[in-house]
Amino acid sequence: MSDFLHWAWERHANPLSWYIRPLFFLPLAYFSWRRRPWGLALTLVALLTSFFWFPAPERPDPRIQGVLDMEREFLTHPDIFQIVMLSLAPLLLAAFCAALWHRSLVWGVVVFDAAALGKIAWAVSEAGSDGAATYVPVGGGALAVTVLLLVVARRKRPGPAPVRPTG
Repeated sequence: MSDFLHWAWERHANPLSWYIRPLFFLPLAYFSWRRRPWGLALTLVALLTSFFWFPAPERPDPRIQGVLDMEREFLTHPDIFQIVMLSLAPLLLAAFCAALWHRSLVWGVVVFDAAALGKIAWAVSEAGSDGAATYVPVGGGALAVTVLLLVVARRKRPGPAPVRPTG
């Protein structure tokens, strides 16, 4: 592994790196809905670099380290199945953005939540009990993003037309 990747990977063990990641789906949703490619591009750059924004922890959580070790093995020794699995992440990200670009909040939420559940299931199936480290950051993040998207959508929904007095 290159020096840069080793440096970045150590920082990804910081739990803040895990908790911040789902929050990027809020600006992705906004810029998709508003059809702003520049906003999408900036948010994707932020999402892709966020795993090394925080300092490496002095004592990494062993469960987080177990998931990261599994991910490193997955990324450095891929077989055909793993290549197919790796292609799912950008496809699901594109599907989320496309659903909102086409003004389908329901499909956006369905894709987002399915991707989050898939990430948790994959982590648990591949990393065993260490995969439980994804429950709160991924599952909680998905819940928070889903609730926020639905609350914003509800507030933006037009109400009944005002009744105008006749006379």
